[in-house]
Amino acid sequence: MGVSSFKTLARTLLERSGYVVHRAPSHRFDAMETVLRQMQKNGYDPRVVIDCGANRGQWFALASAVYTTSHFHVIEAQKECYSTLEEAAARRGRTTVHKTAVTAPGVASVRMHRGGEQISTGAFVLTTSEPFNVDVDAPATTLDALFASHVQSSDRTLLKLDIEGHEIEALRGASELLRHVEVVVAEVRFFDVNDSGRPTFSEVSLFLEHRGFQLFDIASLSSRRRDQRLWLGDAVFIRRGSHLGKDNSRE
Repeated sequence: MGVSSFKTLARTLLERSGYVVHRAPSHRFDAMETVLRQMQKNGYDPRVVIDCGANRGQWFALASAVYTTSHFHVIEAQKECYSTLEEAAARRGRTTVHKTAVTAPGVASVRMHRGGEQISTGAFVLTTSEPFNVDVDAPATTLDALFASHVQSSDRTLLKLDIEGHEIEALRGASELLRHVEVVVAEVRFFDVNDSGRPTFSEVSLFLEHRGFQLFDIASLSSRRRDQRLWLGDAVFIRRGSHLGKDNSRE
């Protein structure tokens, strides 16, 4: 048995015993798959899933195994990720790759920094005042330009955003699309990391609340390595009135 197979078997046996093991110390917990599957169990099965910040398809692989009949749109700005995404899309079918960044209206391109790595899961859009090198100069568009004309409320769309603090800018470019989205899964920051001015969890939550959404769940929490301060998470928001928000518990 190979090392990876042994690790998979060990993890499966531990999970069946009620334990979950994560690499220390970055994650306090990671329950993304559990949250997605629980929503499906409660009757949520979106026709359309939009994955912003797809990178090499890590979240796409997880979510497409849960929502097997959905049409996925994977969006990524780093060209080094395209071949991997295209191969995954071809294997699965019902998947479209969009080679662009998403941002606010009126912006045709963005400058990104990824710390010198060829491919980074933490590549972020630079503000005009930040002193970092420009590692990626990518075309950009809005979510409305990509989807507003052909996504409907009946699609029960899930919008996932993992774009390193650029979530509100992308949401500003989705004013029409958001009217037809039922679930938003967004990476959020719990404080202003490095005084960057990027929005925190409370700001993202308030932005979505004003557009008809409410907090539904937290899918993951991560702490900063050097001091274990809670800094990142994945928050799940649902549209008010969604069937997911009904309390069916008898307890």
